[in-house]
Amino acid sequence: MDQRKLMDNANTITDMAKTQNTVYEIISDMSSRQDAIEERLTNLEDKMQSIQEHMESLPDLLSRCLTQHQERIEQRRNFLHPDTAAVAPIQQPPSPSMFNAAPMLFPHSR
Repeated sequence: MDQRKLMDNANTITDMAKTQNTVYEIISDMSSRQDAIEERLTNLEDKMQSIQEHMESLPDLLSRCLTQHQERIEQRRNFLHPDTAAVAPIQQPPSPSMFNAAPMLFPHSR
């Protein structure tokens, strides 16, 4: 009877060691996956920040482009019709404030 209890205890210890090893592998895998997800999230946050910066600079860029376009049109008109150059008013492109909206903020956790 004692021999049987000893064998049961030995089997239990072996099973516990196997279970502990399996749990360690699962935790290790979860940790690796968490690291990969955190890296991907950081990259995503960086890309979103870059997009936000580009979106914030867009109104000024649009305003400059519209101004340049309007100047070219005016130069062509003055070249083709110099007699109306002094008379025709120059149209102003939309102001940058027309495009300004509240900046988008992307909260992040690092």
